[in-house]
Amino acid sequence: MTTCIVKSIPEIEAYMDHGTAQRMTGETAMNKDSSRSHSIFTIYIETAEKDEAGEQRVKAGKLNLVDLAGSER
Repeated sequence: MTTCIVKSIPEIEAYMDHGTAQRMTGETAMNKDSSRSHSIFTIYIETAEKDEAGEQRVKAGKLNLVDLAGSER
């Protein structure tokens, strides 16, 4: 597992491309490019801004992208 801090969408895309290149695929009866490895790509997003009173407010979110090997159904 690898954790990387990025500051832009192109950086995210580069890491996703790298992870995709590391995955194994193989043909099955249901899918000619079936994945042969589980993949979980988690994106944590944080943003900070000051409100009307000058206090810093932090908003955070989390997105999980999951591909389970051999789970074509």
